[in-house]
Amino acid sequence: MNKQKVVLTTCLRPTDKVRTRLQRLYETERTIDFDVIERKKIGLQALREQYQRPVLVVDKNRLEYYPQDADSSFFFHPSSAVFRIKQFDRNGHDPLITIARLQKGMTVLDCTLGLGADAIVMSHAVGQSGQVIGLESNPVTALIVREGLQQWIEGYQPIIDAMRQVEVQWAENFTYLKQCASKSIDVIYFDPMFEKTVSESTHLDGLRQLANYEALTEQVVAEAKRVARQRIVLKAHFESELFERYGFERTKRKSSKLHYGVLEL
Repeated sequence: MNKQKVVLTTCLRPTDKVRTRLQRLYETERTIDFDVIERKKIGLQALREQYQRPVLVVDKNRLEYYPQDADSSFFFHPSSAVFRIKQFDRNGHDPLITIARLQKGMTVLDCTLGLGADAIVMSHAVGQSGQVIGLESNPVTALIVREGLQQWIEGYQPIIDAMRQVEVQWAENFTYLKQCASKSIDVIYFDPMFEKTVSESTHLDGLRQLANYEALTEQVVAEAKRVARQRIVLKAHFESELFERYGFERTKRKSSKLHYGVLEL
């Protein structure tokens, strides 16, 4: 994978903590080609125009990514994981946890991590004795989500605990699966979120330029079948042909445009 070129800078009024965090990212993050630029009250649009590349801003509480040719930004937030975990703790139900039949101690590979909401929910389900690995093919998204999962401190403690347990890997899912031993992971999960839903999701605008638009392939599904011990779970738009194409047993959700499918092994 080629390194993406990104301007790395701080918020307008950086604290010593912010400057230290920027320096740490620059020194340790090997997957992105950073140009560190002192902010000096320079506007973000001016930075993008001057350096002709996107900008990653280090703030006190988050990293925020500004694409070169877009008005919106992208930053980590646990999003739907917050109310889903609270609801699960109240009534013991979440569609993904139920369909994937997740239990404490299980291992899960999320092959399409994205913003990580599903990975957080699955991490809560498998608990501290389990493991959730999330694969993200874009290095900037992987960095922002990894940092967000480790730095988020607000809210319900079980959600924070679940975040800390998600292991983020910068990798293409096919390449990663090829390296896995057969029958080594309990559940493998796919959510090709940009197949149809991105045009309907305005909160994902800042993520569009970082998204992997490659469709789920026969080769990837074949490797997933080899690696998974119990089942493969797919989430996709209700109009998606992926369920029938790869033999997933679809579970229809009348109140949602997103359906789940399962391949039992």
